Amino acid sequence: MTIRKIYSLIAIAALLICFAVIFFSRHKDQDQKVFIYAEPVQTVYGWGYNIIADGKVYIKQEYKPAVPGKQGFKSAAEAMLVGNLVVKKITENQLPTITIRELDSMGLYKDPVVH
Repeated sequence: MTIRKIYSLIAIAALLICFAVIFFSRHKDQDQKVFIYAEPVQTVYGWGYNIIADGKVYIKQEYKPAVPGKQGFKSAAEAMLVGNLVVKKITENQLPTITIRELDSMGLYKDPVVH
């Protein structure tokens, strides 16, 4: 075998190893799961929630989203209803936005009565 053939084989083997390392490391990253959950927090407005992802605060919501002004939830349970909906949306690859209609469907928003 000539030196040129030996170097060619070494180069091909090195390329194959690089491709294998890249392929398996990329595939491994796609399989990683992130633990995500909501937790209630008491705020100056009442109750809110944090969305925790991978041990860090991902979303800090101190009051009802989509509602004009800064109105907190009346209880930790109310905050968790909405926080868990946000978690569900995130895990289903949806935007974590909450609408007034969603709050209304959970009984957490009433249209102000105009006199």
